[in-house]
Amino acid sequence: MNRSIKSGISISMKKSNQFTNIFIMLFYMSFFGFLAYPSSVFADGFNKGNRDFKGHESREGYFSGENNFQEGAEGEKGNEATGVIAAFLLVLANLTVLLSLILKGINSLFSLSTETKTSISALNRAQKKYLRRFHYILNPIAICIAIVHFYLSSCSSVLPDLALILFLSLGILGLILKFQLSPKSTHKVIYGVHCSSITFSGMVLLLAIGHMI
Repeated sequence: MNRSIKSGISISMKKSNQFTNIFIMLFYMSFFGFLAYPSSVFADGFNKGNRDFKGHESREGYFSGENNFQEGAEGEKGNEATGVIAAFLLVLANLTVLLSLILKGINSLFSLSTETKTSISALNRAQKKYLRRFHYILNPIAICIAIVHFYLSSCSSVLPDLALILFLSLGILGLILKFQLSPKSTHKVIYGVHCSSITFSGMVLLLAIGHMI
């Protein structure tokens, strides 16, 4: 009796965790997808001569002369572009992770036939086979572009800088896992940190709050 109760609790907790992971990934993928919208609005504000805009400033700064201001606006467009590109690449790079969570969640949360579950598992293996390569390629590219964005921009908050450090750390951990550069004794810990929804959530929150300040 006790075993069945414990088993039921364990299954319930597993389903709850799976649902939480899916929700978190969907939420933050949506955040990165819509990140381009405010960036484009801010860039348009510069083109219209809105000098009261408070956001990223180019390292060269803005001056009172019209020509100098326009040069600053062009620089700001470039800064925003690198940020938007990095965000979109991050979304594309991690689509395979989101799909995997959704497919695993479907198998865990719903009562499906054995054949259906087998088909979903096969679909998950197939998408990993074809999309996981983009995870390995696009994430490092996104990191490089984010570094360029950091170099071209300055911000009143240190939070985006901390997010970049965390992003870079996750990328390094991913490379360590991919090429098996760590001792086997540390593999589980590195994998847990790299794949943790808490770590990913922290990075996104730092980016979101830092860009709004």
